[in-house]
Amino acid sequence: MGDDMRRLNFPGVRLGGTSWVVNGGFADNMRALSGEVSDMMFVLFDNEYGSNIPSKAEIRELAALRRELDMSCTVHFPDDICLSGCVKDDDAERIRCEDSCIRMMELFAPLEPFAYITHLDGDQYGDAPCQDMELWLEKTLRSVLRVAAAAGDDRKKICAETLDYSIELAEPVISECGISICLDIGHLVRYKRGVREHLSRFLPRTRTLHIHGVDGEGTDHLDMSYFDMELFDHIINELAKDGAERVMTLEVFEEDYRRSIEALKKRK
Repeated sequence: MGDDMRRLNFPGVRLGGTSWVVNGGFADNMRALSGEVSDMMFVLFDNEYGSNIPSKAEIRELAALRRELDMSCTVHFPDDICLSGCVKDDDAERIRCEDSCIRMMELFAPLEPFAYITHLDGDQYGDAPCQDMELWLEKTLRSVLRVAAAAGDDRKKICAETLDYSIELAEPVISECGISICLDIGHLVRYKRGVREHLSRFLPRTRTLHIHGVDGEGTDHLDMSYFDMELFDHIINELAKDGAERVMTLEVFEEDYRRSIEALKKRK
C-alpha cells in the first residue's frame, strides 16, 4: 500500500499529479507519484502524430497497481467536446469527439476513475468560445447530453474545465446535463478571472481542481514556485469547509513536478 505518512495531504482535498512526471509509461509514473500524492491524472493523446491510449490488458494491470498503491485516478479526455461546435456543417467532427469520450469511459472503467476531465471548446479563443453563442450552446448541449447519458449514474464524474472564457457561459449545459466542474486555478489566474469569486460561486459543483504556476508573461503550467502561496492557503481553507471529496491535480510535468512538491512541502 502507499505510505500515507510520506504523502502530501491537505484538508478537504486529495492531491494528485499527472502521468508525465518521469520518463516511462503510465505504471512508472503512478509508482513515482505514489510516494508523495494520492492521485494520477492520465494525460492522453490520440492524433496524427501518435497515441498513448493504453490497451485493455494494460488497463487491467494499471487497475491492479492502483489498488496496490492505494491511489485514485482521473482521466483527461484526449478529445475536446464540441471541438468544431460553431461550424454549422461539421457535425461529423463533433460526433467523432463524442465517440472518443465514450470509448475512453468504457476503456478506463476498470480503473474506477474519480473524474473525467473535458474541454467544452468552440472555434475561437477569448472571452467567448464562438461568435454564435446560441449555436455553440445548442451543439455543446447535444454533445454533453450524449456523453453524460453514456456515463449514466456516473455523469457527475464528467468535469468541464475552466478555460479562457468564463465558465458562466457553459453553466446552462453543466446544469442541464448534471455534470461537474474542474476549476483550473492556473487558467483563472492566467486569464485574470477572480479565483476567490469562482471558489465562492462554483465550489459546490466542483469535483476536481487543477493548479499550476503562471509567470508574469502569462505562461502557465509552470511549477508552484510561481504561484501565490497566500492564494493557495485560501484555496485549501475553502476546500476544507464543506467535507466534499475532491482531487486537486498539480498540472505540471517532469522537473516542474519535483519543484512543485518542494514548494508545497513548505506550506505544511
